[in-house]
Amino acid sequence: MKRNVPFCFVLFAAVMLLSACNPILSRDPLNGTSWSLGAIDETPTLQGILVTLAFADGQVSGSSGCNSYGGSYKVNGEKITIRSLVSTLMACQDIDIMEQEQTYMQYLQNAQTYQIDSDQLQIATIDGKVLVFTLQK
Repeated sequence: MKRNVPFCFVLFAAVMLLSACNPILSRDPLNGTSWSLGAIDETPTLQGILVTLAFADGQVSGSSGCNSYGGSYKVNGEKITIRSLVSTLMACQDIDIMEQEQTYMQYLQNAQTYQIDSDQLQIATIDGKVLVFTLQK
């Protein structure tokens, strides 16, 4: 029995040492943040129309101008995927708002990479289209 105690201690120490060598799973820097859309492909959003994006526990949600939406997301390094987007189906009275909303939702569904720089978030699509957000405080 006395021989097993040192062996168990050595085994425990080895396991702890090896677990310390494992890379830490990538932390999700978007989790718990909320953003306001400022531009779509360098074109400022329509004045007075708030478009938002919030990240929480693998879920996205927000307002796309006329409608509310939600879905799921995953990040891996600088890669992001946004899937299963659903939204309410309210019709916008202004055609410009509807067009902005459709473009925004399309870009969001095609998101490929993201970059955070201070209080700015950029999400780029597969074809290089960019959504630019500002952190909501």
